[in-house]
Amino acid sequence: MAWRRREASVGARGVLALALLALALCVPGARGRALEWFSAVVNIEYVDPQTNLTVWSVSESGRFGDSSPKEGAHGLVGVPWAPGGDLEGCAPDTRFFVPEPGGRGAAPWVALVARGGCTFKDKVLVAARRNASAVVLYNEERYGNITLPMSHAGTGNIVVIMISYPKGREILELVQKGIPVTMTIGVGTRHVQEFISGQSVVFVAIAFITMMIISLAWLIFYYIQRFLYTGSQIGSQGEPGDVQEMPAPESPPGRDPAANLSLALPDDDGSDDSSPPSASPAESEPQCDPSFKGDAGENTALLAGRSDSRHGGPIS
Repeated sequence: MAWRRREASVGARGVLALALLALALCVPGARGRALEWFSAVVNIEYVDPQTNLTVWSVSESGRFGDSSPKEGAHGLVGVPWAPGGDLEGCAPDTRFFVPEPGGRGAAPWVALVARGGCTFKDKVLVAARRNASAVVLYNEERYGNITLPMSHAGTGNIVVIMISYPKGREILELVQKGIPVTMTIGVGTRHVQEFISGQSVVFVAIAFITMMIISLAWLIFYYIQRFLYTGSQIGSQGEPGDVQEMPAPESPPGRDPAANLSLALPDDDGSDDSSPPSASPAESEPQCDPSFKGDAGENTALLAGRSDSRHGGPIS
């Protein structure tokens, strides 16, 4: 029964811990805000000057900025044109090179800039002052094919996306060779990512530590009680050398209690004699009445005379 009570107690503590965890995840603000973002479909098209064939590729490899309108955009790709080879487009007077046909003023165009050097907002505002219809940022080389969230509040209604470093470098090399590249941006898949707020994490951590302290205290209390219980059981059994008194047997009516006591208790000298006690001379030879002896003698003589008469012998 004691083990069942302990198992029930452990089960109760586990249920309590799960209840605290569920409460931490369900309290207002526990899940925090949902992170919603949209992928971007990037379509590029150009004419290969060597084969005179149209090359195009479509991939859902972009990501819309946090403050960007989720809508499509179209235009020729332009890159920063600076003597020092600044490809980040951070300087306020940055000019962009857009290969023919069309040029910068004849058709909508899309600014392609590298990440780094300044904030996302500064890059977008520089391109917007040059009448870009969209801004495409390609990530740094160390991130590979990964695209990251972009915060650029205050840039208006211009479309802003991020693409990977390999994709951005591919387009950049084509434009730098003077090949007109047309880019079409489309809205891709909507992604929703929920995450737990910092307050709920702190609450769960405190609840876990509290349960650990309670469990440790209960374990210490249990072993103390068990130790005390074991000590009390050993003390109740007494010392090994103690001799318990045996109750004296009841003597039947008409007998001397002293005789029973002498038979029940061992001798003082400690001898272990298993032979039965010898009877006293008074008890071994019963005493007869004298008159009974005389009558017995006469009866014996009478019986002898009768026996002789039966066999024909003389009677004395």
